[in-house]
Amino acid sequence: MDVLYRAPGSAKWEKKDWDWALGEIAKRVKNTRDAAFEEKDANGVTVNRTQAIAHIGSASCDNEENYLFQKMMRSLGVINIDHHARL
Repeated sequence: MDVLYRAPGSAKWEKKDWDWALGEIAKRVKNTRDAAFEEKDANGVTVNRTQAIAHIGSASCDNEENYLFQKMMRSLGVINIDHHARL
C-alpha cells in the first residue's frame, strides 16, 4: 500500500512509498522544531521547548499508548499537549 501525497500548491495526488513518507515527516518535524526551539525564556530561565508543534491524544488509544505519545512529544520539547477524551 502506498502513501498519497499532494505537494503544496498542486492539484494532483502522487503515490509515494512509506520510506519516503516517514523520512519526509521526520525531516519536517525536525525543521519545525529547530526553527522554533527556545532554550531560555525572556527571563533567562531554561525552558527547552517549542511552541510550534502541538499534539492531541485520543480516547481510541489506551493509557499506555497515550503515555508513550506524551513521552515522545515531551522529548521533542513540545509543551502543547492535550487529550480529547470524548471521542
